[in-house]
Amino acid sequence: MNERKIKDIERLIEKFFDGDTTLKEEERLYRFFARRDVPEHLAGYRDMFAGFDSMMVKQPRRVRLRPVIMRVAAAAAVVLIVVSAVLAYADYREDRYLARLYGGSYVIENGHRIDDLSEIKGDIEDALDNADRIEKHISSSSVAESAEQDVLNSIDDPAERSRISEMLNE
Repeated sequence: MNERKIKDIERLIEKFFDGDTTLKEEERLYRFFARRDVPEHLAGYRDMFAGFDSMMVKQPRRVRLRPVIMRVAAAAAVVLIVVSAVLAYADYREDRYLARLYGGSYVIENGHRIDDLSEIKGDIEDALDNADRIEKHISSSSVAESAEQDVLNSIDDPAERSRISEMLNE
């Protein structure tokens, strides 16, 4: 270690004991005495400056917000792009699905033909629901039961109607 640095440290030690050092100068002393190669005639100060250094309130490291904000903004942009792409693809798939199922279908409303599947999708679904309802109704009541009921309803004599009804239910 050169003589000039040692003289500078000795001068800072005197300033320290006089109470005239700045925080930066005190930090410089603490760093100097934390080293291993302290000159022998100054080694006696090592423990004292280590103690003062341990009591010093360290300034928290400032976090640079700009890189953090840029990363968050980039992540948000990526999420937005991915969500937009997924929604666009889902819309495309639905259009293809409708075209495959109902291609050539149309509805006439107020004398105008509408064959845009995305516009008539609700009408098609209503028609299919009605067809399902009718099919269930037909399958739930058999043709035979309907014919029996028609026969019973056509008989005017209540006694005869009752006798035939009992025969049918046996």
